[in-house]
Amino acid sequence: MITTKNLTKIYENGFKAVENLNLKVEEGDIYGFLGPNGAGKTTTIRMLTGLLKPSNGEVFINNINVAKDSAEIKKYIGVLPESHGYYNWMTGKEYLTYFSNLFMQDADKAKEHISYLLEKVGLSNKSNVVIGQYSRGMKQRLGIAKTLINHPKVIFLDEPTLGLDPSGQKDIHHLIFELNKSMNVTVFITSHMLKDIEVLCNKVAIVKEGKLLEQGTIKELQERYSGKYDIRIKTSDNIKSIQRIKNIDHIIEVEVIDEYINISLSKSRDLNVEDIKHEIIEKLFTSQIDIYEISKVKTTVEDIFFKLIADGKEELK
Repeated sequence: MITTKNLTKIYENGFKAVENLNLKVEEGDIYGFLGPNGAGKTTTIRMLTGLLKPSNGEVFINNINVAKDSAEIKKYIGVLPESHGYYNWMTGKEYLTYFSNLFMQDADKAKEHISYLLEKVGLSNKSNVVIGQYSRGMKQRLGIAKTLINHPKVIFLDEPTLGLDPSGQKDIHHLIFELNKSMNVTVFITSHMLKDIEVLCNKVAIVKEGKLLEQGTIKELQERYSGKYDIRIKTSDNIKSIQRIKNIDHIIEVEVIDEYINISLSKSRDLNVEDIKHEIIEKLFTSQIDIYEISKVKTTVEDIFFKLIADGKEELK
């Protein structure tokens, strides 16, 4: 769906904002694009959407070369920038009709599509209310509806939950999931809210100083950057507990740190961490050892992000 080949942007002052960036987004993905400020995210999106020509490399969306046919690509994409202006004197329906007219859509079909979109984003009952009276969350939902006015194959959302309260963030999450599934829309998201990415995305890319540090599914990255320990336990007798569990299959290391027993497991393909947890619980229970806490140690997107940014790992080739 989206492929970049050695995408590079060097500005006239010599600043290299993006360097040899190779991204691959499959149809149906919800793809998270992460990086600290100044990482080249905005420049990348401008090149992906045809607003900025690369200095080198290529971008393809739906097998169309974006730089060579930036007008054609507009038929296939929708964009919601972080700083998105609204015509506050228009109603929600008028706003979507305005953008439909820009695409010269058939009036009757457009009217039906606009009603459908307003229903999808939960604004049917506010369609005749002027946008100036909308909350920030309602405006974000209207903005997402606008990205879908031309029946795109992929939409780009820049910080879609920025400034929203937890309830508003949850509403946007549900909306993105629903649109991705029901309309078969590929979603490309940038966000500083790492929890957004972890909740929403099936794939992520992490960039720093214009270079790609990592790319893959969240599961792949979690396996690649999982910490030393897989299970953590707190018991009534940690010393006795270690003696009882250290010989369980797949346990390769047991260590007490503070009040907790930290357990490392083998990376065997047939390993099921939940099965190991149940076996540990059974052994300790039969030994009359109380378990105060037992949990699987999960590597989060946030853990991976900060590790990579701090380590300054070289880009993938």
